[in-house]
Amino acid sequence: MRTKRLSAILQNEMDDIFDPWVTGVETDSRKVSSGNVFICIRGYTVDGHKFAEDAVANGASAVISEYPLDLDVPNVVVADTKQTAGEVASVFYDHPSHRMRIYGVTGTNGKTTTATLTYDLLRLSGRRAGIVSTIGARFHNQTIETANTTPEAVVLHRILAEMVDAGVTDCVLEVSSHALMEGRVAGIHFHAAAFTNLTHDHLDYHRSMDEYARAKARLFEQVEVTNGEAIVLNAEDSASHVMAEFAPTRRAIMYSTTVDVEADVQVIWRDETVLVRMKEFKLEVPVRFMGAFNAANLAAAIGLVSTSDMALRTIVSNVPGLTLPKGRLERLATEDAEIYIDYAHTPDGLEKCLSTLQQDDRALVVVLSAAGDRDPTKRQDMGRIASRYSNEVIVTVHDVRMEDPKQIIRDLVKGIQPDVKYVTFEAREEALRHAATQALEGKRVVVVGKGHDHIERIGRQSIPFNESNILLEELKKRKGQEPAV
Repeated sequence: MRTKRLSAILQNEMDDIFDPWVTGVETDSRKVSSGNVFICIRGYTVDGHKFAEDAVANGASAVISEYPLDLDVPNVVVADTKQTAGEVASVFYDHPSHRMRIYGVTGTNGKTTTATLTYDLLRLSGRRAGIVSTIGARFHNQTIETANTTPEAVVLHRILAEMVDAGVTDCVLEVSSHALMEGRVAGIHFHAAAFTNLTHDHLDYHRSMDEYARAKARLFEQVEVTNGEAIVLNAEDSASHVMAEFAPTRRAIMYSTTVDVEADVQVIWRDETVLVRMKEFKLEVPVRFMGAFNAANLAAAIGLVSTSDMALRTIVSNVPGLTLPKGRLERLATEDAEIYIDYAHTPDGLEKCLSTLQQDDRALVVVLSAAGDRDPTKRQDMGRIASRYSNEVIVTVHDVRMEDPKQIIRDLVKGIQPDVKYVTFEAREEALRHAATQALEGKRVVVVGKGHDHIERIGRQSIPFNESNILLEELKKRKGQEPAV
């Protein structure tokens, strides 16, 4: 069992009587066991300071807080427990991010896809790779479920330590703006980081697009201060200059998806192939996934992997083996109908998804939704975009939390053009069943909003909800009702 003195993990001298042995680090009082140090974190709805006594009762040997507490164990007061949590966890777990290459990926859209493509390029090239993203943590055929896109700092360092112990040499982290603002990657040493794009999202959390951009830029500042190798930036997104400003002395690798935009890495989409250009290197290879916009995600991934000193030919030779992560333009596993599931939950992501699927004269139906208690300012734009590309819009909700579903639907409908047919369903399951009937009529259907996520958040409850299973069940039921010919 890993143990350290409290003074060692705080890197401060302490009197022996106030310097207990620490057997673990926790921010959840319910998970504290004998000898753990408990760190009080202020969350959205819960303040960890209120549970310090519970942590001590469960065996905590010390408590770290932002103000003095009357406890029977050593109490260390710091200015910011979120930042301290990452630093303490890094020390306790012997700095796992210093013992492998960590690649960060941030941006509004494409984070999960870029992170997954980077992970797969590393893995297919023979590297012992790991990934921590929206779809969980994976390494050596192990999968660890995570609560957030980027887990809280203590959990993240614990996972990285497990990876190091298992021999992982390269790990990709998907890093959200929330994670950067809340210190979830504190204590992480980044080898390199990539920026995908900046579009309308999370303005319920960030007060403006400028503030949102500066939140993303914290990742590149961290690459700078930890002396990382390089930053990988989108030459076609104007926000890249903000990212570069926060890492002024790091090597910048620019990428683009057109020959008209000069860049270090160029990936040109050609439907079933991509042309990859980097310095004097040029090679055209087949691809197994849809969406011209994914050329940018692939370019960012190639840029990241190139910082690992891997030969370019080795990197590009593995592109044909790449697939998109679950819930990203994923076609439902059935020959009965053409239905896609995509995570698109922003105006930009939705437009890229629908423009890809509007391939021919076949009618396109979109199941459109928005989450409750999340940025309402993007909803009207999403309704407008859905009606521009589709023949019919099925308007519903997902993860309503505490918001009235009627209000979410009203916000989405405001953007739908008058000449476009739409129907509304307050229950997402009913919307999916209606969509299945449309697909059986020969229409191309895409369900957006949740992607890989199999949980519905209603009120304060989290309920299992697998929309792929619901769609397949309805298709089977409807086909069974069809009259014999």
